[in-house]
Amino acid sequence: MAKQVFAFAEFTFDAETGTLSRKKRSSHLPEQTALLLEVLLENANQLVSRDELRQVLWPDEEFLDYTQGINVAVNRLRNILRDDPRNPRFLKTIPKRGYSFCGGVQVITRDLGQGNTLPETMASAVEPTAVTPEAIRPEIQPATQSLALPIPLIPVLEAIPNDAASPAAPRTASWRRWAWAAILVAAAAAAIAGIVRLRPASAAATGLNLGIAPIHVHGDQQDTDAGEGLRLELSDALSKLPKVQVRAASTFTASDAADIPRISRTLNLDDLLLGSMVRQGDQYDLKFELVRASDAVHLASFEYSGAKKDLPALCERLQQDVFHYLQSNTTTLQTLKGSTNDSQAYELYLQGAYQMFERDPDSLRRSVADFQQATQRDPNFAAAYAGIATAYLKLSAYDTNPRDGLLSKAEDAAQRAIQLNPSLAQAHAVLGCIAYKQDRNFTRGEAELRNAIQIDPTQAEYRNWLAVLLVEEGRFDEALEQLRFAQTNSPFLPSVYAMQGLVGVYARKNTVAVEAAKKYVDLLPNLPIAHNTLAWVDFETGNYEDAVKEWRHMALLQNDPARIELEDKGMAVLKAQGIRAYAQLRLDAIQNKRGVNQLNDFSPAEWSACAGQRDQTLSELERLTASQDPYMLHVAVDPLYDSFHKAPRFLALMSKAGMAVPASLQNVDSHLCESSAKANRKAQ
Repeated sequence: MAKQVFAFAEFTFDAETGTLSRKKRSSHLPEQTALLLEVLLENANQLVSRDELRQVLWPDEEFLDYTQGINVAVNRLRNILRDDPRNPRFLKTIPKRGYSFCGGVQVITRDLGQGNTLPETMASAVEPTAVTPEAIRPEIQPATQSLALPIPLIPVLEAIPNDAASPAAPRTASWRRWAWAAILVAAAAAAIAGIVRLRPASAAATGLNLGIAPIHVHGDQQDTDAGEGLRLELSDALSKLPKVQVRAASTFTASDAADIPRISRTLNLDDLLLGSMVRQGDQYDLKFELVRASDAVHLASFEYSGAKKDLPALCERLQQDVFHYLQSNTTTLQTLKGSTNDSQAYELYLQGAYQMFERDPDSLRRSVADFQQATQRDPNFAAAYAGIATAYLKLSAYDTNPRDGLLSKAEDAAQRAIQLNPSLAQAHAVLGCIAYKQDRNFTRGEAELRNAIQIDPTQAEYRNWLAVLLVEEGRFDEALEQLRFAQTNSPFLPSVYAMQGLVGVYARKNTVAVEAAKKYVDLLPNLPIAHNTLAWVDFETGNYEDAVKEWRHMALLQNDPARIELEDKGMAVLKAQGIRAYAQLRLDAIQNKRGVNQLNDFSPAEWSACAGQRDQTLSELERLTASQDPYMLHVAVDPLYDSFHKAPRFLALMSKAGMAVPASLQNVDSHLCESSAKANRKAQ
């Protein structure tokens, strides 16, 4: 027997197919959401107990935490219906008992002659009125009553004056990011429809910790890339709002709403922004829900639709509406600067931002290409120039040949970005890295990096880069402090732990280094470079067998038979003949060019030092110094070179490279790559 079709308000719901329709547009509901809506509609205006819901949603299985599961299911349905739990239009909570669907519900009998097509009178009965530009503006009212449940601390919002929505009284707020945003308001009925339903905000004396979950994208891979780029852009934009701290925006990986309270406690979030993006032809639908992090209770809904060309404006609109919901004591919008009014350029920028987070040479080159195409479409797109600069800077870690000029290209792009917009933190951070990497100007580099952090303190990456500068100067405690700040903002950001592994090794804090590198692998267990990082940390802390095991794991992930063979042979040599024999094996592999395709592998100088070949080590370091290779930046603090710290030839080449052994390390020797007996004698 076919299930029924229900009509309520402006919606129709076909329980047979799980399809919910509104404004002649349909979407297929998830199975549990459809079941929940069906049982509530079948018992409209009657209590449906939580136990009845459990039997409907989980009839044949034992769900250990069905109380939380029901809460999540109801919240999802509220989000879809844009129903405010504080002033419900449809779903009414009966405390400690269950839920009731409020309002009139009409059951439509299927016309067998027309298949599943509803009668024409039905369609007209539920057709909503057109959304006007005035309706697009969020109507925000201050809280008028105390609430029993605890509410996150959110600044009080002043009510928008009644005439604020009138076309004759436009807002005077600054529209900085896209020039066409003002046009958007005038043309909203034709180009973009947006509906916002809000829970009244409560008074607050402090700011808001906001998380942004991955945007759920319905479409092809290109749409997925654009969705992730959009999320990164939103996290950057929303972090500019006063009293808003965006946490772990790049790393929130929860796909199930049931995880929201647990992960939010870990990240110390007050609220969480969930989103979805659906493309149908050239039409995009963006839906966002702001939920209370502690229990996933719906706070506000934001819904927008428009053509592909309107995607930048849709992003801008969400930023503005969230601003109106969260902002306090100011009438000035604080959106990002340096953007574009070319929608295709903006889409290329989002793709480039996503590619850059893959962190491998091929994706970084694609990122550069996307950003460059964006600047070709809009030569004044400052943020895209900053993206080019960042991608070239990251690519230089893989290609250290000065003749390729990657750092110079990064500098040119960053200077262009700052010329267009002096307040772009990303461009200042890149210039800070280049100042010490290329020019050995640590003072200017530190100043630029601290300037970037002051402009945008939420970006953990800038603190990572500053930590590298500090550790290369021997300022180990300051470097570790920067990484602690980065972890506070982004506790699930893998690069923070990768950097802590590096800094921990150079600071001779071996336990810190190993634990951080293991955390890096835990976060990205299938990323070869993560295992390479742990192997490097293991090796530099004297855990040689563990290092070889990790290098072999890396080779397995890369499907590199030659490297697997090398590490299998290396483990046998290590166990039978010791670490120096293993180092010689690695030198032979470099000579024969077999099993050494890993871009971030040890250099010949390191393996020569480990093999006890001092002259060859110094000759290789002199070659690197002459070529101005950035590798020389960390030689003075690398434990592999501890035994060289008093050698005149070593000190001379350090001086030529613009570096010096920190005073705290001048008498330190980690005894790496020595036999256990010899190392023990030196340690006594």
